[in-house]
Amino acid sequence: MPILEVKNIKKGFGDTDVLKGVSFSMERGQVLAIIGSSGSGKTTLLRCLNFLETPDEGEIWVNGKLLTGENLSDDQIRQNRLHFGLVFQNFNLFPQYTALENIMLAPSLLKKGTPAQIRETAMSLLGRVGLSHKADSYPYQLSGGQQQRVAIARALALQPEVLCFDEPTSALDPEMIGEVLDVMKDLAESGMTMIVVTHEMRFAREVSSRTIFLDGGHIEEDKPSHELFAHPESPRLVSFLDKVL
Repeated sequence: MPILEVKNIKKGFGDTDVLKGVSFSMERGQVLAIIGSSGSGKTTLLRCLNFLETPDEGEIWVNGKLLTGENLSDDQIRQNRLHFGLVFQNFNLFPQYTALENIMLAPSLLKKGTPAQIRETAMSLLGRVGLSHKADSYPYQLSGGQQQRVAIARALALQPEVLCFDEPTSALDPEMIGEVLDVMKDLAESGMTMIVVTHEMRFAREVSSRTIFLDGGHIEEDKPSHELFAHPESPRLVSFLDKVL
């Protein structure tokens, strides 16, 4: 059974149709890269998966359970979000909390263990992203790359089935991009199921197992990554890769 099934997701804002019937499925441990031009619907798709936006049509299934439907309660939406972790472009850390406190906040609010257990898990996650020594630092004391690594640890703290990244390196200086991509590569190698919206074509080609090219709100091409980059078929994809590679 696929861990994630997305069926005919449509989403519009006013008179603009942003997603025009997007469907795909993922197996556990798969790393899916989503590439495409600005405005192609990549971020809107991630926001629909994380229930930050409500699809106009379509279905989202996780482990055989249907999550979408009409008139979902606020509690149902909160529960649905727990299936997904989301790492934003701009970190979105709480400035008044230390790195450790940022990671502990959601598990503490949801009572995902005793305070000691939650702290131990948060410290372990900081170690996983190479920042144990920054536990007591506030976001303003961290570089952009370090803030993004804390954001990744925070997303992992609730043990999501699918970890989503929305252009995780786009706000970083070039020398900081590598440290974030290295953490993401380690997660991929450990078997984490991941969806990565990215402009980093090397990451998409070398780390992701599969790549979707989204264009104009629909999937133009969906193939194993090595095949998509080596033998693009769609003229739109050929044109896109010519510009970004």
